[in-house]
Amino acid sequence: MLYDTVWYTRKIICRNGIEERTKYPVRLEPGQRPKRAAVRTGRSLDAAEKQVARLLNNNFEAHTDLHLGFEYSEAGLARVRERAARLLEKYPDMEERDRTFVAAQTEASNWARRVQRELGGADNFRCLIVTSDMNGETGEPVRIHHHVIIAGELRETAVKKWKRMGFVKELELYTVNKDFSALATYLMRQVRYIRNAKRYTPSRCLKPPIVEEPVLVTRYAESEMRPPAGCIVLARSNYVRGAAQYIRYYRPPERRKISRRAKGGNKRD
Repeated sequence: MLYDTVWYTRKIICRNGIEERTKYPVRLEPGQRPKRAAVRTGRSLDAAEKQVARLLNNNFEAHTDLHLGFEYSEAGLARVRERAARLLEKYPDMEERDRTFVAAQTEASNWARRVQRELGGADNFRCLIVTSDMNGETGEPVRIHHHVIIAGELRETAVKKWKRMGFVKELELYTVNKDFSALATYLMRQVRYIRNAKRYTPSRCLKPPIVEEPVLVTRYAESEMRPPAGCIVLARSNYVRGAAQYIRYYRPPERRKISRRAKGGNKRD
C-alpha cells in the first residue's frame, strides 16, 4: 500500500507560560483525512509524564500550592492489607503487592471524598494524586505511599482527613522556570505499570491546557524547529532529518496572547 507523508505542527499552551511544540510526519493512507490523522498521531506522542506535567503547569503554582507526602501508620497499613485481601476474589490472578497498590489507591480516593465533603463540593478541590511503592532510581520496593499535589489553601483540611491513616510530610514543589516537567518525571518514575490501576488521579476540576489544532507545514517541513523570539528553551529533542521533533519553552507574560486556533481546554484569563 502506498502512503503519502505530510508534516504537521502541534502547540500546547499552559496557563503559567509553558508551551510545547511538536513537528511530526503523518503517513496518510488513500482516502484518509489529513487533519484527523494528524490529531491521532499527535496524541500517540504523549507519554504519561507529559500529561501530568501539563496538568501541573496549567493548574498549580510553586509559591502558593503544595506537594504533600501521605505515609501510612502501622494501623493504616493494616487497613490497606485488609482491603487488598478482599480484592483476591475480584482479581484472583493479581499478585499480593499489586492488590495492595490497588487497595491503597482506593484509600487515597476515599481521602479525597472526605476532603470534598468538608469543602462542600468538588469545585475548589484542585488535587493530583500519585501512588507509589517503588524507588524511582533503583526500582526497589518501598513502603506504599502517596504523592499529593494540592491547592495551598486546602492544607489544613487535607492533613486532618489523612490522620486516620497515617501522617503527612511536606515535600518540595519544585519548578524550573515555572515548569513542573521535572517534578512530573520524578513522580512517574516511581509508578509501576499495574493492570486495573491508574498511574495518576487528577481531581475533576483540574483544567486541561489549550491544545491548538494541528497545522499543516507547507514550507521547510523537515527543518529544525526554533523557539519563538524572547522565549526560554527548557527542553528540545535532537534534530534528526525525517523524524519528529519536540521543543518546550517558557513564554514571558509580555509575549503571550490568546491563540486563535485554540480548540478545547481552557481559555486564557
